[in-house]
Amino acid sequence: MARRKARAEEPKKELTRKEHRIRAEVRERNRRLYIGVGAALGLALLLILAGLVSEFVLRPRSDVATVGGTTIATRDYWKRVYFEQNQLQNQLIQLQRLESQFGGQSFFATQISQLQGILSSPFSLGVEVLDRMIRDEVVRQQAAARGITVSPEEVDQALREEIAAGQNAVTVPQATSTAEADAAATATAAGWTPTPSPTVDVSSTVTATATPFPTPEPPATRPILGDEQYSTGLAELEKNLKQVAGMSLDEYRRILEVRLLNEKLSEVIGEEQVPATEEQVHARHILLRIDQPTPEATSEVTATAELTATEAVSAAAEITAADEITAAEEVTTPEAVTSTTAVTTTAVTTTGEVTATEEVTATEEVTATEEVTAAAEITATEAVTAAGDVTATQAVTATQERAPRDDAATLALAQELRARILAGEDFATLAQEYSDDTGSAAQGGDLGWFGRGAMVAPFEEAAFSLEPGQISEPIKSDFGYHLIEVLEKDPNRPKDPAQLQQERQQAYQTWLQEQISATPIERPADLVSKLPRGLEVALPQIQAPAQQPATQ
Repeated sequence: MARRKARAEEPKKELTRKEHRIRAEVRERNRRLYIGVGAALGLALLLILAGLVSEFVLRPRSDVATVGGTTIATRDYWKRVYFEQNQLQNQLIQLQRLESQFGGQSFFATQISQLQGILSSPFSLGVEVLDRMIRDEVVRQQAAARGITVSPEEVDQALREEIAAGQNAVTVPQATSTAEADAAATATAAGWTPTPSPTVDVSSTVTATATPFPTPEPPATRPILGDEQYSTGLAELEKNLKQVAGMSLDEYRRILEVRLLNEKLSEVIGEEQVPATEEQVHARHILLRIDQPTPEATSEVTATAELTATEAVSAAAEITAADEITAAEEVTTPEAVTSTTAVTTTAVTTTGEVTATEEVTATEEVTATEEVTAAAEITATEAVTAAGDVTATQAVTATQERAPRDDAATLALAQELRARILAGEDFATLAQEYSDDTGSAAQGGDLGWFGRGAMVAPFEEAAFSLEPGQISEPIKSDFGYHLIEVLEKDPNRPKDPAQLQQERQQAYQTWLQEQISATPIERPADLVSKLPRGLEVALPQIQAPAQQPATQ
């Protein structure tokens, strides 16, 4: 015990100079290590912080494009990308459902393919959205330059109408306008008189019967959107905008605002670019097509009998010399005709050449029992029956069955018809009989009113150079020879409303594209880097309804 106590009380051994130096070096090395690790951690933290600032502060505030000095922020671009993606997805779902309802007839195949192409490529979607935002900004600038504005009340009304449509309802102004339109339609229908429609029956007298006007079923009345429904729909819309695109209701109102500005600007530019009236003519014509005769593949039939009503009729049936031909009744165009003409024929049948050496005489007098117009369709069982091998197998119409004619023969016929019209024959009657324009022949060749650009150039030039009552010389176009009669001319006739709207919309789109081209626009050199992070391909698909098993 005494030895241990003595050993404990011994003084500590002093470190040598070398040991002091070694310990000092260790402490310095550790200090440097701590400083290095701290600096590295600090730098890493700084880099992380800088990345976060760049991603969530600087990058969203950067410019994705500049339109006429106005910038489009990347943050707004991201929201619009997600918003438009959702809109396109909804459109695609609706079209797919319609396609399924129509039994997969590919009625909407083109639209579906276009939407799928955009949604399947984030870059294509980004380009589409950027183009829309640039277009919206140009519309905003052009509207401001012309003093066109949209009030907050108008935006509120558009928002209310959109919510009403989503709930299958209508707003009060919509209900009022619908009621006024229904009242006007009812008044028009009450004063409408049914137009008799001619009916043709080869076994009875031609009569005119009035076709009753069908009474349309009234559409289901949609309820008027109430304030409570509007508040509920507005809250739901705000929630969806936040969830889908991180967009606020005020930002969506700006989209509605530019939509209304576009409508107003379109109306103004359309009225400036396209007048509501134009020079028009009311004309009718007779079209004579030019045919190139083609040789028959198997047989050739030559008839030497005289044909009535100036129409050449080609018999499609096989005629043999020994058969006696009995006609049950005669069909002529202008009047009933009695004929006992002897017919001498040479016929080539499918089995060889047979020449008739004797007259084939009809044993019965061919008597017309009634008059049938040229437009009536005569079938084999109603008109022509042969006692032998002669059976008509096709329907024969005045415009379908005629001898082929070349350019010279067509021109000669056109000149002949013009001479007959000038001599006093009715233009409409000749048009019904001769015109190859099936769309206007039944109306006596009447084409109605039309302006410049509606017809082919030779026809238009002739029509607008004629005065009312004049008959043109034969005018040749790609369709054949025309005889034109101008009935009326009006230098300032109002255009058809549908045509006017279409022309003004087209003029506005052309004008707007010109304004976009003329506006200084700076686009990103690398649009991919401007796309929102995590933008994925989103192609919604609906499940086609299960096919029901066929029942016997």
